Amino acid sequence: MCGITGTINLSGLDWSAAESRLRAAVARMVPRGPDGEGLWHDGHCAFGHRRLAIVDLSPAGSQPMVRGDLAITYNGMIYNYRQLREALGQAGYRFTSDSDTEVLLAGWEEWGEGLLERLVGMFAFAIWNQRSRTLWLARDRFGQKPLVYRHSRQSLRFGSDIRTVELLDGAVGDIDPEALGLYCRLGYIPAPHTIVAGISKLPPGHVARFDADGLELHRWYRYGADGPLYEDEALAAADLRAAVETAVADRMVADVPVGAFLSGGIDSAIVTACMVKAASSVRTFTVGFDGVPDYYEERPAAREVAEFLGTHHEEIAVGPGDAHSALDHVFDGLDEPFADSSAVPTWLVSRETRQHVTVALSGDGGDEVFGGYRKYQGELLAERYRRWAPSPVRRGLIEPLAALLPESKAGRWTEKSRRLRRFIRHAGGDAATRQAGWAAMLADGAAQQLAPAAATPDLPGMYLAARGAVGGDDPINAMLAAEIAIGLPGDMLTKVDRMSMAHGLEVRSPFLDHRVTACAARMPGHYKVARGAGKRLLRDAFRDALPAAVFSRAKKGFEIPVAEWLTGPLRERTLDAISPARLSAQGLFDPALPARWFRLLERRRRDTSAQLWMLIAFQAWWDRRSI
Repeated sequence: MCGITGTINLSGLDWSAAESRLRAAVARMVPRGPDGEGLWHDGHCAFGHRRLAIVDLSPAGSQPMVRGDLAITYNGMIYNYRQLREALGQAGYRFTSDSDTEVLLAGWEEWGEGLLERLVGMFAFAIWNQRSRTLWLARDRFGQKPLVYRHSRQSLRFGSDIRTVELLDGAVGDIDPEALGLYCRLGYIPAPHTIVAGISKLPPGHVARFDADGLELHRWYRYGADGPLYEDEALAAADLRAAVETAVADRMVADVPVGAFLSGGIDSAIVTACMVKAASSVRTFTVGFDGVPDYYEERPAAREVAEFLGTHHEEIAVGPGDAHSALDHVFDGLDEPFADSSAVPTWLVSRETRQHVTVALSGDGGDEVFGGYRKYQGELLAERYRRWAPSPVRRGLIEPLAALLPESKAGRWTEKSRRLRRFIRHAGGDAATRQAGWAAMLADGAAQQLAPAAATPDLPGMYLAARGAVGGDDPINAMLAAEIAIGLPGDMLTKVDRMSMAHGLEVRSPFLDHRVTACAARMPGHYKVARGAGKRLLRDAFRDALPAAVFSRAKKGFEIPVAEWLTGPLRERTLDAISPARLSAQGLFDPALPARWFRLLERRRRDTSAQLWMLIAFQAWWDRRSI
C-alpha cells in the first residue's frame, strides 16, 4: 500500500525542470507511504513512489521498480502473487525479491493486459514501456485504490490524489461545474469526475493506454453473474461461505501485524470469525463515542462478538474533544470535497489501530454486495406503496403530511420518522428515480438554489445506466449493481482509503474479493433482500459461527452526532462555513438556503446537519486549496 505519481512527455522530458515538482508530489504522499521514497526517470517518463512496506520489507521490494523495458509504480496488494510467481517461474521467469510488485512486472511482460483478470487484490498502478513509449494505468475491479490523471496530446500526469497532479502541474486548477453539481447532490464526486476541471478519476475496473496515438480507456472488468443464477439456496450459502473464508485467509498474507475492525454489525463479525478460523491469534479494534445517544454506540455489541470468538480486543473511547480535534486532520487527508461525516470516526479508529497493526481487515462492501442498507427494504415496499396510494393521494395528502413529521437521530421515534419521511419523499418515482432520490443529499431544486452556477447532473439517468448493466428484471440486483458502480467507490471506499492511509494503515476488504462478488451476483435478489431481512443468505451462511444476537440487532451506520455538534461545540465553525460574506466572496453558493438550514437545525425543526456538513467539508477543502 503506497502512494504513486508520475509525469510523461512523449516529446521529451526535461528532468531538470520536472524533478522539483515530482519531489513535491511525492512529499505530499508521505502519510500513504511512511517507509521509503523512490524516484525514477528516463528521457520521456518520471515515476515517484512512497512505500508502505507490507511484504518483502527489504530494499529489494522498493519502487519504482524496473524489469527489462518495463518500469512500474504501484499502490495496492496482490493476494495471490505467490501463486502467480510460481506460474511465471514455471514459464522461465526468475525473481530477485519476494514482492508482489516484481510479480506484476513479470506478469505484464508475459500476459500484458491479460494479467489483470488473473489478479486477486486491490491496486492502482502505472507501467511504462521504455522501448515503445507506452504508458498503462490500471485500477482494481471496485475502485479500492485511487488513481487520477490529467492529459494532453503529448503529456500525461497522474497520482494517488488530485493534489499530486496539481503539484506536477505547478498550479491549482479551476472548479469543475459538473463535479460541483454532483457534490451538492450526493456529498461526494463519483468517477470519472473530480472537483478540478481537466483532472479525471480512472474508473474502477478500467485500464488506460497512453502513447503517440493518444489516450484510450476501456473496461477490463464488469460486475455481474458469471454463470446461471442459483436455484438452490443451500448450495449458494455453502459456496458463499467457502468464498468468504478463502477471501479472508488470502487477506491475512503479510510480513507485518494484521488485525480487524470490529463493529457491532454482521459484516465485520463474519470477517473476524473467518480470521479466527484461519489464525491462532486475532486482534480486533472498536471505536465508541462517550456521552452520546445509544444510536452511535457499538462497543457493547462488538465486545460480545470479541468475547465469543476469543480475540484480543481493543476498545477505543472517543470523547467529543478527541473528535473535534481530529477534524482538521480529517480534512487534511481529503483531496476534494467529501461530505461523509463518518470519515471522522474512520480516521480515529485508523489512528488507534495503526498503533498496534499495519494491516486491518474490514467488512466494507458487505452492505453494497448483499443488500444491507434500509433503502433495499424500501425498494421492496415501493411498488406496493405506488399501487396502494395513487399519485394524487401521494402528492396531495401523504407527502405533505409526511413533511410535517419531526426528524432526528437523537431518539428512537424521531429516527423512525426521519426514515419514513425519506421513504415517502422518493418512493413514488420509477426505480432509477427512487434510487437516485434515496442516494441524494439534496433534491435538484434545492441544489440549484444552493449552487446556481453548478451544472445539474442527471442522477436518475446515471443510476439507470448503472442498473441496466446488471440485474435484468430483478429490481434488487439492478439496485445493487448501481450501488456497487457509484456509491461504493465514490463514497465508502474513498472514505476508507483516505482515512486509513492518513496513518499508513492498509485496510483490506474480503467482501470485495471478486470470487465473493461473483457468487453474490449469481444469487436472485430475494436470496439477499427479503422483507425485514437484508443480507439474508449471508446471515444464513454464517449463522452457526456467531452469537445469535448479532443477527437480530438493528442496522446502524458508522456515524457521529453531527446535529448535536453543529449547534454546540462546532457552532462557530458552522457559522463561518455558511457566512454570507464568505459565500458571497466565493461566488459559488447562495447564502440564503444555508442560513435557513441552520435556523431549522438550531430550533430542532428539521435535521439539516448533513447539508450543513456538506458546506463545512467544502470550505475545509477550499481553505486548503493551494500547492
